[in-house]
Amino acid sequence: MKGKDLKALSISELRRLAKSLNVSLTRGMTKDQIVVAVVASARSRAISATLKKKRRRTAVAGPSAPERPGIQATVQEERLPLYSGITKLVLMPRDPWWVFAYWEIDPAALGGRALILRVYRKKDRLYASIDVDGATNWYIDFPEPGETVRGEIGYMGPKGRFRIIAASNTVKTPRAWPSAEAAMRPLGKKVPAARPSPFGEAYAAYERLGTFSRREITSRKQ
Repeated sequence: MKGKDLKALSISELRRLAKSLNVSLTRGMTKDQIVVAVVASARSRAISATLKKKRRRTAVAGPSAPERPGIQATVQEERLPLYSGITKLVLMPRDPWWVFAYWEIDPAALGGRALILRVYRKKDRLYASIDVDGATNWYIDFPEPGETVRGEIGYMGPKGRFRIIAASNTVKTPRAWPSAEAAMRPLGKKVPAARPSPFGEAYAAYERLGTFSRREITSRKQ
């Protein structure tokens, strides 16, 4: 839309064109002023349309990094494998009532069968048999602290027998309260050592020196 073409139109035609382009006009505007307003509006519309196209291209393509000659950047998504090649089952006590178990099992050893985790209390007493198919770790809760726990992971065979793939280490959950022996010790009395001191006479001399120093300080204060 050029100004020369617009000047060939009459004022009424220019006003209708300005109205279709949403160009606001005031009363008393001359023909040249109307032409300038229409041309300015057309230029602003063309600029905004160009900016919108550039924004759409940038949004689709994304920000491009500067390329260096002879170097081609490649981005590859790498994930840690679920099986590192070592079949294992590991137990770790979390607190007096919970034990955390994690494992790595070769999928070929299962053959499409469901994975089962068996947990034993007091080493040999079966506590729980858990279907953990699709998982790589599990939390097991216990009703009492101080439990000795071990585990086995495997699958059920065709005759209903449990086939072991991996056996875990044996762990013991900690106590939930202080030791009973410590609670029964009378206050203010020195508890005798359960075993002789490895330092022998040197430790005894240190004890005598400490006793002498305390007595000397007490006598000085008096």
